[in-house]
Amino acid sequence: MSKSKLIIIAAAMMMASAANAQSINLKKVFSKPQNTTTTAPAPAADEFEVSGVRYKANGTEAIVVAKKYSGDIYIPKTVSKDNKTLTVTKIGDRAFAGCKKLRSINMSDAAIKEIGNGAFSGCMFLECASLPNTVVKIGDDAFHMTNIGVIELPASLKTLGKRAFFFSAIRSISLPNGLTAIDSRTFSGCADLKEITLPASVTSIAADAFDNSPNLKKINVAASNKVYTSSTDGKIHKK
Repeated sequence: MSKSKLIIIAAAMMMASAANAQSINLKKVFSKPQNTTTTAPAPAADEFEVSGVRYKANGTEAIVVAKKYSGDIYIPKTVSKDNKTLTVTKIGDRAFAGCKKLRSINMSDAAIKEIGNGAFSGCMFLECASLPNTVVKIGDDAFHMTNIGVIELPASLKTLGKRAFFFSAIRSISLPNGLTAIDSRTFSGCADLKEITLPASVTSIAADAFDNSPNLKKINVAASNKVYTSSTDGKIHKK
């Protein structure tokens, strides 16, 4: 999708939110086919496929890399290449970006530590993502413009990137203790977002973290948080 089309779509979503504060369903917004295609690069010498998923070998580890994915995808804990067992540790940058036919991603059995920048950006019909309890970092734009309504973030998570859920269909979310910052536009443009729960560990929240999320009213903050307090007006309040 071109940058100009993204800007137009984003502007339309923002105007719709401001006008009537109604929930935006990405399936409806993107129901018409776009005049673009997702073309993944040709496999490199160190790349290989297992059960329809493309990986890149990196020593004893494997990284999920770009391909035109669709349907329901399962990522295992290990894969084999040349009689060697490799542990799947990362979803590469933009590995699934723009895969408009991707419906779900199940990583619950994997040992993934990082979900790369833009990993699922533009997966407009992605509704379900199951994360393992090993994820430490979710990169910038990782779930930008997806149709995920609910996602469980693992207790292992330490870093949540900029615009991680920008213009997604997220409805409510609870952030794990151990996460210290909510970065710029992490939950901006989320018209369906109504409630968010923050742990004691969060001590930094960007001013625009929740911009253009008109239905966000309830912000629950752990009583032991030393910086912020709960609110019912959708705004962040300091103690």
